[in-house]
Amino acid sequence: MRWLVYLGIAAKALSAHKLRSLLTVLSITIGAFAIVLMTSLAEGGLLTLSRGIEELGGARLILIAPKEPVRAERKKTMYTTGFTREDRDRLALGVPHVVEHALYAGLGPRDVTSDEGKEDRTHLVAADSRFLAVFRMPVARGRAFFDEEDRRRARVCVAGPKLAARLWRGDPIGRTVTVGALRCRVIGVLAQSDRLGVNFGFDWVDVLIAPIDTVADVDDAVDDASLIVVKTDDPRNNDPVKRILNALLVERHHGVDDFTLLDFSGIMQKFEAVFSMMKAIVGLIAGVALLIGGVGVMNMMLVSVSERVREIGIRKALGAAPGDISAQFLCEAALLSGFGGLLGVLGGALAAELASALIHRFVPSWIGAVSTAAVVAALVVSSGVGVVFGWLPARRAGRLDPVAAMRR
Repeated sequence: MRWLVYLGIAAKALSAHKLRSLLTVLSITIGAFAIVLMTSLAEGGLLTLSRGIEELGGARLILIAPKEPVRAERKKTMYTTGFTREDRDRLALGVPHVVEHALYAGLGPRDVTSDEGKEDRTHLVAADSRFLAVFRMPVARGRAFFDEEDRRRARVCVAGPKLAARLWRGDPIGRTVTVGALRCRVIGVLAQSDRLGVNFGFDWVDVLIAPIDTVADVDDAVDDASLIVVKTDDPRNNDPVKRILNALLVERHHGVDDFTLLDFSGIMQKFEAVFSMMKAIVGLIAGVALLIGGVGVMNMMLVSVSERVREIGIRKALGAAPGDISAQFLCEAALLSGFGGLLGVLGGALAAELASALIHRFVPSWIGAVSTAAVVAALVVSSGVGVVFGWLPARRAGRLDPVAAMRR
């Protein structure tokens, strides 16, 4: 009950100086606003990136990529370097806990020419028939190529929607496109797929995908650039699967370590740890504004104490204890910072929602989020800042001598 009286007195005292109180509240509001907004946007980015990876399999992915060998380099002449269809089948078929696998080579940006004479540049990917399913790239029009078409080296391809819109005015199905020495017929167009920040060496919508054996006949870079993607049934089974894959590769490559196994379960853990640290850093940087606001609270309360010395002296003469005087000024400081923190949190949450809606218009895959942890932290810290920075003025007010105070 006593604290309610203190809060009532504090509210009357603050309302007597509306502009000064408003400016002090604003300094706290800006700090809380920055914490909630910046942390929420960082969390939205993490969720967007995580979802893009999870759609592909996330921690269940294992990527087998070529690399320069460290030992037994001379043995490379004993076998064909790179990965082939036979490697894929030997590594993936029959290995326990493997549910999906694909072979592909990202060949980078290449010049392309349509049958209408339009020239452009796009990412060329040589892939097997499982590639589109493994990478969750649905076909919006037409169809994907079959394994039999890859084996007989059929000159067919699937175009990304962005590339198709640039090369042809009408329906691209059945049209032809030339890339280097390869001239292929478009049999499918991919659906729009935006995976922000997820990069496997090609663009998700500005791409041309052709059968890997077909491209290998006209481009020698396919063998050296080939990768094998393996997807397990559970991230906990990645380690035994990697041991089996490693043993099979070492046997085929005669002891030469010209390959590397990238386990996405470990990569995802490190990624989440780094991003959590970045969120904390963003919150701390934004929290500096709260400290500045705390200095403003202290300054206002010191001015308030100096202006109300006579009032303090009268209250003490009427029997108010030093603790009562200190509590009143602490309530004023806490009321200022708490109200400012509440306004900042509400404003930050609203701004985060508006910013997410705006970003979503340009990046459809963006996931909006309001960080609950940031909201709680902003409220707690802003209230704490008021108490901490209001303690010195409150202590000074409680220690004033009543006789000396009444003479002023």
